[in-house]
Parts: sequence; structure tokens; C-alpha cells
Amino acid sequence: MTNRLAGRMKDLGVVQQASTTILELGAALDDRLLKENRPSERMRMLRDTTNRIIRTANDAAQAYSRASRAIVAELERPDTDPGAARDLRRRLDAARRDVMAALEVAQQRYPPPDDAPSPESPQPEV
Repeated sequence: MTNRLAGRMKDLGVVQQASTTILELGAALDDRLLKENRPSERMRMLRDTTNRIIRTANDAAQAYSRASRAIVAELERPDTDPGAARDLRRRLDAARRDVMAALEVAQQRYPPPDDAPSPESPQPEV
């Protein structure tokens, strides 16, 4: 791996760690919600965790973008090792898929308020 790409390994690590962090934040929130009955405190916990998930996802997106640009630039150079760039692309794309899957889990677990049934609306019959 070239020195130019080696510098993007930190960005790869950020993207790889993001999916684990997002899933851990969701699991920790679940545990805390089980112990809390006050609606206002539960909402505060949900907002706090949602903000942390969003920050994690944004950091991962920025790292992905930086690494992607570096890969493209590396492949355009005449003195490049395309195998190393392709390997980094493969690993980066796999990490991105993991982040997207973790975000999907979080969205299913805690849908946006517009998607959640309101207490006033009739519940679907089963």
C-alpha cells in the first residue's frame, strides 16, 4: 500500500467502527429505556442517543468521502498500485454497507415520529 493510501486507513477505521458504535448505542438505549418509566426522560434519552447516532453516521460519511477521493486520485496516478487501491475500495465499501445496515436497524427500532402511530390514531386491527 502506498503512503498516500496508508494515510486513509484511519478513515477506513472510522467507517468500520461506526456500525459497531451505532448498534451499541441502540442496545444501551434499550437497556436504559427498560428502567425508565417517565415519558419525558425516555424522550430525552431517545433524543440524546439519536443525536449521537447521527454524529457517528456523519463522521463515517465524511471519512468515507475522504477515503473515496483518495482512492480515485490514487488510481489516476501513473505510478500507482491499483491492487492496493482496489483492496481499500473493497474494504471501504464493506464498511459502508455495515453502517447502512446498522442505521436501518436503528430506524426500525426507533422510527421517526412521523412514522410512529399516534395515540389518537386508531390502531390497525390484527
